[in-house]
Amino acid sequence: MRKKGKKLDNSVAQGIILALFTMYGIFSQYMWLSILGGLTLIIIVSLLWKPYVPPALVFLFSYQWLQIFGAVFYSDYLGIPIDELFNGVDSEVLFLATLTQVIIMVIYLSRIFKLNYTPDEETLRTSINQLNTKQLLTGYLISFIIFPLIMTFTRSNASLNQLIIAFSVIKKVFLMMLIYTLFLKRTQYRGIIILILIVEFIMGFLSYFSSFKEVIFCIVVGYLTVNPVIKTRMVLRLLPLMSIVFVLMIFWSSVKGDYRDFLNNGSRKQEVTVSRTDALNFLLDRAENYDIDSFGYGGEILLHRAQYMEQYTLVYARVPSVIPYANGDNIIGTLNFIFIPRFLNPSKGLLDASTKTSYYTGKSYANAEQGTAIPMGYFCDLYIDFGLVIMIIPLLIITFITGRAATYILNNNKYNLIFIYSLFSAVFLSLGTFESDIIIYLGQIRNYIVFMILGNVIVFRRINKFITSN
Repeated sequence: MRKKGKKLDNSVAQGIILALFTMYGIFSQYMWLSILGGLTLIIIVSLLWKPYVPPALVFLFSYQWLQIFGAVFYSDYLGIPIDELFNGVDSEVLFLATLTQVIIMVIYLSRIFKLNYTPDEETLRTSINQLNTKQLLTGYLISFIIFPLIMTFTRSNASLNQLIIAFSVIKKVFLMMLIYTLFLKRTQYRGIIILILIVEFIMGFLSYFSSFKEVIFCIVVGYLTVNPVIKTRMVLRLLPLMSIVFVLMIFWSSVKGDYRDFLNNGSRKQEVTVSRTDALNFLLDRAENYDIDSFGYGGEILLHRAQYMEQYTLVYARVPSVIPYANGDNIIGTLNFIFIPRFLNPSKGLLDASTKTSYYTGKSYANAEQGTAIPMGYFCDLYIDFGLVIMIIPLLIITFITGRAATYILNNNKYNLIFIYSLFSAVFLSLGTFESDIIIYLGQIRNYIVFMILGNVIVFRRINKFITSN
């Protein structure tokens, strides 16, 4: 009876979502596109959401959905058709095809992503009680200190540095375990864990890439793992927090450009050359002088940056009418770049997503020499190679790898379940999204596969023993 009731609740929720998107479509410039956008979101949540399992895959595909459908919100907000807004041609066809491809990927992923067990709240509480909270704090502190130092020392060796970056996800693993501890366990270290989350959030503002969002994502994934049933009380409890986060995102969108220029002293390089105190003072000064005009400006920028279809729309208008399909040359070059070491191919050059984007879009973007990387997104890269129809094949290959990796991690019974959940969440929350260049996206998949293989041999057993020891 419980399962039947739960299914009814899900059906009601799905009906509400579809009704909301249908109502939006009535007032939107794109009726059918809005309805398909709602259906896509429903399919993502209904097929990938598993009770008491970290919804990292739901987040991964929902974020990509937002980067696609966000262009509709942005276009409607400005009251300008997408073709006129982005200088596109038949853009609605591109959007319909892209959302359909996401649906196909999610359906295929749901067939691959399988668990050998059925977790519940009692299982999670049993697993968290096996962990030593003091050891978790110690592990987090060690990873917090050691990985930035190692990444600094290995920066001159690109291959080694990429591997260290992959292994640095261990810090996020410890952070996730602390978040699960906060939600599942009564501990005397509760105040320290909350302080760590606050510090992580503030320090995220002080980084060049605004990593404060990662802390929010980790907390949300942890909370929804423990509370998988959406209730009215939960929504009311989260609403104030969501409102604060939304305002912060608008504020950040309006100041990010000037803030980054301040961080690198106008050098246009992706680096921080000022002290953290000066960076924080800059943000506080902007916050003190923030007004309603700045809020409106930031909201428009946020809507623009939430979507990532602008470059894709431009490319779709030029390929193949102006520039012919690459017929697989891009993916072959990507695989060569990823898998052939530089000492075997000294002429393979450096990654410069902006130059490729400028060529295919017909617009001029600052390139790698100017400290900027403007990718087209891996969907767009595959379209350039294969067109809208054939590109589904490499997309499904990527989906297969994703599903097998997720299944492998979550079905590993060698370690504590909370450790497994934290490892799964940390890895998949660190993967690229719709906006990622194909080299970056496939490179990250390669790096995390190597990380999982080496981790199982060298690190994970030791970490598991350390965090479960008394």
